[in-house]
Amino acid sequence: MSDKTMKIILSVLTVILLALIVGLVAMKGSSVKADLNKLALRIGELRQYRTMGRADVNAAMEKAFARVGYNVVSATEDNLYPDTAADAGVNLYIRGYGPFNEVKTNKKAVNIVYIRDYDSLFENEIKVYDGVATSSRDFYNYLLGSGYAAAYIPELTDPSVFYPAPKPELERDLLYVGDNERPSPAVAAAVEAKLPLEIFGRFWAGNIDDSYIKGEYIHDNDLGAYFSSAKINLVNVSEHESQIGMIPSRVYDIAASKGFMIAPYNKEIEAVFGDSIPMFKNADELKALYNQYLNDPKARAEKAEKAYKIAVSEYNADMFVQRMNGLVEFLINEKKL
Repeated sequence: MSDKTMKIILSVLTVILLALIVGLVAMKGSSVKADLNKLALRIGELRQYRTMGRADVNAAMEKAFARVGYNVVSATEDNLYPDTAADAGVNLYIRGYGPFNEVKTNKKAVNIVYIRDYDSLFENEIKVYDGVATSSRDFYNYLLGSGYAAAYIPELTDPSVFYPAPKPELERDLLYVGDNERPSPAVAAAVEAKLPLEIFGRFWAGNIDDSYIKGEYIHDNDLGAYFSSAKINLVNVSEHESQIGMIPSRVYDIAASKGFMIAPYNKEIEAVFGDSIPMFKNADELKALYNQYLNDPKARAEKAEKAYKIAVSEYNADMFVQRMNGLVEFLINEKKL
C-alpha cells in the first residue's frame, strides 16, 4: 500500500472519528440514563422566583414531591443544568413570563413544562417537551384539541405560610395587594365607585392618586395576617386571567388565610368556589357588594370559611403533586421508560 493511499485512509478514518465524537457530544445530556425516582425542578425567570414571592411556593412543591418518594433537585435559570440533576428521570420546568434561554431535555426522561400564562408561548416551544401542564382551563382544552399530552393543574397555596392570623392593628375596610403590571379591573372599579381602597404593590405611584397607596411590598410571611384582618379583600384578577379560565394563586392564598374576598367575575373562580367569593362585572356591582358585606361580619365569616376549606383541602402542594404525577405516569408509559 502506497504512502498516498495510507494517508487517504487515515484522513477518512479521522473524519469518521471526529464525526462520532461530535455526535456523542451532541447527545450528551439528551440520552443520559435516567433515574425515575429523581425529579429536577427547573425554575425559570429568576426575577419572578426571587422577588415576587414564588420561592415559598417552590419550596412547598419540593417538599411535596419528596413526600411521595422523589429525590428532588432544584435549579434556577442561572444554573439550570447542574451535574446533580443530570440523571433526573423527571424534569419539571416551571416557566416564568418568558421562555427558558436554553432547554436540553433528556430523551430517556420525562420532560414537562408547567405554565400559567401563555401570552408569550410559541408553538415550537411546546414541542420541546413531552407534556404540558397548565393552570389555564382554556389553554388545557386547546392543548388537548391540538394533540398534546396535557394536564390541567391549578395553582396552589401553602397553608404553612398563608393561614388565619388576624390582628386588630391590620384591620381595614378594603385591601388590595398586587402590582400594577397589567390593567386591574378591580382597582379601576373601586376607584370609579369611590371606595376607600388601600393598595399594597409596586408601580402604582404616578398611575393612581397617592392616597390609595399604602405600601409597595408585604412579605409572604405577613400576608396571611393582612388577608385575614381585612374586612374585605379585593382580588387581583386580570381581565386576561378571566378570559383564559385561570385562577391566580392569590385567590388561594387569601382563601387559605380565611380572608373574605370580592373578585372581578371569573368563570373558573365561580366553578371552584361557588358563591363563597362574591363577584362583580362593573363598578356599580362592586359598590353594592361592598355595602352589603362591610357591616355583615357573619356573612363574611361564613363565606371565608367555605372558601378556606376548599383551598386548603384541594389546592395545596400535595394535591398539586398528585395531579402532576398523573401526567408523569402517563408519559412514562407512553415513552416506555
